[in-house]
Amino acid sequence: MGRQQVQLDSLEQVYHNQNLSDSIRYRAIQQLTFSMIFSDGDQAKDRIQEVLKSAEKEVGKSRIYFEILQNLGIYYDVNQMTDSSLKIFSEILEESKNQGWKALEQRSNNNLGMNRLNSSDYKAAIEYFSKSLELSRIDPSAQEANYVHSISNLGLANQELELYDQAIKYHLEALEIRERLDDPNGIAISCANLGICFKLMGEEDQAEKYFQKSIENAKIAGNKVLYHRVHDNLGSLYIGQKNYVKGLMMLDIALDNADGFTPDPKMELSIVSNAAAAHIELGQTERALGFANRGIAILTESPELVNYSLTLKNTLAKIYFRKGDFEKGNAYLEEYQELNRKVFQEENAKLLTDLQVKYDLEKKESQIALQNAEILEKNATLQRNYFALAALGLLILLIGVAFFYYQNRTKRKQELLVKDRELKVKEAYIQASLESQEQERRRMAQDLHDGFGQYISALRMYVSQLKSNQTKEEFKIELVSRTDSVLDEMSKEISNVVYDLMPATLIRFGLIAALEDLAHRINGGQKVKLHIEAGILSDSMDKLEEINLFRICQEWINNVLKYAKAENITLKLSQNHGMTRLQILDDGQGFETSIFRHSKRNGWKNISTRAELLNGKLELYTQSGRQGTELLVTFPYVHRAN
Repeated sequence: MGRQQVQLDSLEQVYHNQNLSDSIRYRAIQQLTFSMIFSDGDQAKDRIQEVLKSAEKEVGKSRIYFEILQNLGIYYDVNQMTDSSLKIFSEILEESKNQGWKALEQRSNNNLGMNRLNSSDYKAAIEYFSKSLELSRIDPSAQEANYVHSISNLGLANQELELYDQAIKYHLEALEIRERLDDPNGIAISCANLGICFKLMGEEDQAEKYFQKSIENAKIAGNKVLYHRVHDNLGSLYIGQKNYVKGLMMLDIALDNADGFTPDPKMELSIVSNAAAAHIELGQTERALGFANRGIAILTESPELVNYSLTLKNTLAKIYFRKGDFEKGNAYLEEYQELNRKVFQEENAKLLTDLQVKYDLEKKESQIALQNAEILEKNATLQRNYFALAALGLLILLIGVAFFYYQNRTKRKQELLVKDRELKVKEAYIQASLESQEQERRRMAQDLHDGFGQYISALRMYVSQLKSNQTKEEFKIELVSRTDSVLDEMSKEISNVVYDLMPATLIRFGLIAALEDLAHRINGGQKVKLHIEAGILSDSMDKLEEINLFRICQEWINNVLKYAKAENITLKLSQNHGMTRLQILDDGQGFETSIFRHSKRNGWKNISTRAELLNGKLELYTQSGRQGTELLVTFPYVHRAN
């Protein structure tokens, strides 16, 4: 915390230096009081109000006065006095517009957005943040530091709406700017937000990394509020992972007031509730009760926090059940269940509101376009009234030109979209092909090393003994026989390697023969039976189509053999009404389709890419806990001349 204290002392000295201009002095105290909001909240309000009185007396209600007043609004907002902060921010915004203070107008919109976000008015929050960002980007003198807060807060709004991918995009953009500006406080804020997003998405390693980085930078910046809050978040993460030692260590730091910080009731309730839950899981009933009673005391002082006491009530029920006090245990269990129902109902109502906000945001651009179109139509009507018949010909000409331009632009846009999609498909195919080739090379190398290596070693040994004069003749005859056997095995091994690369049956006799050959090889193992049901296919089927279909079958059947524990696999192939239909069914274990769709392995990617190359539709029907899986590929068949 030393770096922060040095900066604060320096600002204090500047403020008290009467030899400096009022502008420099009050700019310094404005920065100082802003830092105090997060490092010394109890003193911040009184100091800001004291400075405001002095500023009004010495410089009047000038711009610097309103910038210091802005700090008072931020203090109220941080301490959840949203009505007071809303009044102040609205006053500053109005004065900024009247005076033409663009930078202060931008910050006021950002602060109003934060105020609305704290009040769960996400639609208004996003509008204020977007307006703030727009003002910064049209201002040629705006610096990154002027608008990074708006980007970060847009991430927060999307985070509250559970649009985590979009939220992470904004938070990473803000983090990049703050790292470039060497702003440890901003870096701590962005990393804390990223940690929360990744935790809610279940990516706990990423969440831990960003929480740790947030703590480091909050300590450097002297942001005590964030320093303690992120320790609570990280402690909760570790406890969720059953790592109680590290979790409780983080919670102890969050509660430690050695640095002069006292958490607000909501933060303290979260920390003691998490600590109580961890101790009861460890079987430490009395320690759990101590933290739980502390939580009850907080609720007594701040009953409005009852919705945040689910963990506490559930833990209290467990504590008293373990102590044998079933009456109290049942009482707290009923409170927990009732509160859970209440919170669930409120969250459902909030969810409906959030969905409406998401819907409104999606409609916003189309509504603006519609409004613009209506305005243009009204203007066109007025023009026709003003210029009457004299302007009608010109108007028709302009409309014709506009229509022609629009048509060409739309056509061009569609062509670009088609080309872009083709490029992406080709790129995906090339990438998948390269990965498949690399994987195939590794597999071939392993097969050759493992298979042929031992055969070659055996042959060398036999040849060495055959060349030896000390070897008896009757044993040489036996060695020749063994050599023949090894060569037979090597021939079979070569055949298998060649088959994996490209089945000769497929090239010489076509897809049906290759599938039947595949079934013969699998059925020879006497573990799984592969049944082929193929209708009559056109003789002029493209060879590339046959290869793609065969590889899809081969890839999927290998998956079934590895994971499904099936006894029977049925492959059906048919053509009808211009469509080719491939259906692969098995009686093995079902699974969640997300396992394949989100897998980083190449198998499903290869299947998907080959289906796209066929202009086909790929469908997968399965479910965890049920028997049987179906893979269905359908694509249009085009007759080609031989």
